[in-house]
Amino acid sequence: MTLPLERRRPVGEILCALTMRCYNPARAIRHPVCAGDRMNHAESTLPEAAPMTANASPSLACGECGAETSGNFCSACGADLRTSALSFLGPAATSVRRSFPAVYLKILRSPIRQTVAFADDRTYRGYVSFALTGIALYILFFVPIVIRMVVPGTEGAHLSESMQTMMKALSQAGIYVGMALTFLLAFALFRAFAPARRPFPAYFKLYAIAIGFVAPIYGIYEFVIRLLPGGVGMSALGNIGDDAMHNPTVWVSTVLALLLWGYFAAIHRRFWSTSVWLAVVLYFLASFISNWLSYHLMWWVGFHTARILIAAGIVTP
Repeated sequence: MTLPLERRRPVGEILCALTMRCYNPARAIRHPVCAGDRMNHAESTLPEAAPMTANASPSLACGECGAETSGNFCSACGADLRTSALSFLGPAATSVRRSFPAVYLKILRSPIRQTVAFADDRTYRGYVSFALTGIALYILFFVPIVIRMVVPGTEGAHLSESMQTMMKALSQAGIYVGMALTFLLAFALFRAFAPARRPFPAYFKLYAIAIGFVAPIYGIYEFVIRLLPGGVGMSALGNIGDDAMHNPTVWVSTVLALLLWGYFAAIHRRFWSTSVWLAVVLYFLASFISNWLSYHLMWWVGFHTARILIAAGIVTP
């Protein structure tokens, strides 16, 4: 059988195909097999290129979560891995950066923004100890005031020392009850009406940081203002008469009380991503209702506690 003219292949090309060698170098470029063989041969004789690798920074162990990571921030928890002035302390640098004085001074520079930033920082887990330290400082400065203070509403009344001590203790307990009620009511109101739906643990973290920041300011101010002649602190603003309005310390205490209240309203606005007026209204409702509830609750507790202790002979009227 004779192949068509266009399908006939030269003998040299057939030999090239069978032996993978070019028998006609001058025409090898026309032979697909020869050309492919030369290309393969050229590729096989090229030196192997070294694999390209990125200049990756060495992996480090995150000081916050312990995960292996690299770069300036931890890919697992977002902690800042950049070298600071405390790097000479080694692993202890993280503890120093998260200590109460360091965190407090950082919040003091920008109270509203830094409070919410620490609340949103997943790597900051010392908020409970921060709150307890702040409350401890408050108690340290405020206990001497409580010992010397006169229980509101008992001026001129003949009460035994034991009864006055019990009433002072209950009045301080009422402060913490009011704080707890404000916390719960504020969470319920903002959760219901704010655009953002923040979880309860995140709000607890925010409130703990805020209490740890405000409590020392409150305690130190009360201690200092009571050292002044005729000084009226924030805790006594609800029991002053009209004649006390001429006292400069009353106005100073009023301004500071409004600033602290505004601080709480502002961190709620930022944390819950709501408008200013809505944050003010919701936090005012939470504060007003909690004050009313705590007053009547502690009055009921004090009344029945006094009856029980008097009957037991522990407290004298």
